Amino acid sequence: MPVKLYNFAPETLRPTWVNRCSEDLECLDLEEEQPLAQLSSVQTDKLTLFFTELLDHDRDDVIIDQDFDHFFERLAHFADWSPNSSEFHILLEVKQEFVEHFINPLPTKWAELPYYRRVCGPEASGINMPGRTTLEGWLARWALYLNQAKRFTDLPLYLQYLCKILFHVVDRDGTGAITKSALGAFYRSVIGLTATRVEEIIDTAYDRMTSNGYLILDYGTYVHCFTNWLMGKNPNGPGQWVLVPPKDSLPQPPFPVDYSALNTEPAKLEPYVPDKKTNRHSVIV
Repeated sequence: MPVKLYNFAPETLRPTWVNRCSEDLECLDLEEEQPLAQLSSVQTDKLTLFFTELLDHDRDDVIIDQDFDHFFERLAHFADWSPNSSEFHILLEVKQEFVEHFINPLPTKWAELPYYRRVCGPEASGINMPGRTTLEGWLARWALYLNQAKRFTDLPLYLQYLCKILFHVVDRDGTGAITKSALGAFYRSVIGLTATRVEEIIDTAYDRMTSNGYLILDYGTYVHCFTNWLMGKNPNGPGQWVLVPPKDSLPQPPFPVDYSALNTEPAKLEPYVPDKKTNRHSVIV
């Protein structure tokens, strides 16, 4: 809508009409280009590594359904699952769900919105070809799918099954708990890290996933790590070590966690008195 301004000239006072918008451009509704949900920077980093290191092998910022074939085949090969095994068939179903959610068109309720039409539509890759997803579209889809999830059970079933698949792949010996050596073998064979890089990070990775060795990395603990991988919005979480480890060194936690009080016999625990000096190292709260 034009706005009426006044030009204060010395000799006269006359109204001047100007247009808020340029004559060459239409007035744009900026809200139309806003996403419905966004990932945190930490989530973006973790899911970008998934895209670039495990799916986008030719480094063109575009993936297709065959890229998921390669990733899931690598998992099956490492776990030594035969094509006739039940694990392999579950793997195929999870792979198809990834294609459905990350390669095929979005549901209409999202696909027709301007932002998602631009980043997730067939023209997003620049060649107007369906069946392809860019890194930007990949992250936009994850943001939509994770937006309402607060806990592991809120995740769609195919992601819950992915968690179980990854656990059994890493624990390929079937011991029921992931050892440090098993995690290192997974990093080398599936993620593709060099032996030198694995040696550099394996202690940190295993400590973060087991709370400095306090926990056994069984399936229950792994579920917490997997949930943090997808939902954790801050650094230093165990989820950063579930798939592709961070390339840069992470900042140290703001304070160390001392679990010794939890392992102390009740008779040796000292009641807390604010004004009493003590030699205690930690307080149970």
